[in-house]
Amino acid sequence: MEAIIALSIILVTAFVFAPLGLGGGFLFVPTLYFILGWELQLSIVCSLILVWFVSIGSRRAHDEGGFTVAGVGRKGRIVAIGGAIIGALAADRIIAEAGESVIKILAIILLSLVIYRGIKKLIEEQKNDIQDEEIIVEGALLYKYKLGCLAGGLSAGLIGIGGGVIFTMLNRIVLGLGPHKAAGTSYLIVMRVVPVAIVSHLLFNPSLIDEIIKFNTITLALPLIVLVTAWAGAKTAIRIFPQRALTYPYLVAVSISFLRYLMDLIN
Repeated sequence: MEAIIALSIILVTAFVFAPLGLGGGFLFVPTLYFILGWELQLSIVCSLILVWFVSIGSRRAHDEGGFTVAGVGRKGRIVAIGGAIIGALAADRIIAEAGESVIKILAIILLSLVIYRGIKKLIEEQKNDIQDEEIIVEGALLYKYKLGCLAGGLSAGLIGIGGGVIFTMLNRIVLGLGPHKAAGTSYLIVMRVVPVAIVSHLLFNPSLIDEIIKFNTITLALPLIVLVTAWAGAKTAIRIFPQRALTYPYLVAVSISFLRYLMDLIN
């Protein structure tokens, strides 16, 4: 029963979150950890694998709709990749020496900041129309963007959320992109950052490879199913929903994850 529940959550998450610029990691990790009872670091790595395939499927759908800004994505990739390596190393050390609670506290802090900035952005958009103009990323703006990408990479390696939650909000707040372009451009970075975070985790803790090899065929095939599901979800949302409507499920999804981590920490 737990496996069916987890599978349902994973597929629904991939479908619903793909158009939001969210790989779904902040729900994948709790699903694998709380429902299936996997160890936290294994949950983080497997979440990253799922996030990677979500990003591939969703990026394809956003590309087809003209909602990716390749020049912007390239500017933040290198620092984000560096952050992912540092984050993976930090996660391995923190879990080994300080326990899993520290990771949960960091996740709560990160998600609370994202919720705050997301609500602030939503209020601003109620007063003004969404602007989706071309933007030149250089100077002080480029510095702020790279700093945010570094934070996104760190979060990907450290808590397994893939960084999309940060990259998307970064594209909205710092660059002023509309929801569709913010999401599509986010996946340009996630697709490069997440594989590095996965490999880093496996290098720092090779025992995780043995755990993954033990999975059955259905579990091993799940990333491909998630890829198709994410493509379908992004394609559907781009065609049907107005851009402003995507901000609300984004905030709801982040809030649910925040509450789940908080409840677990308190208990």
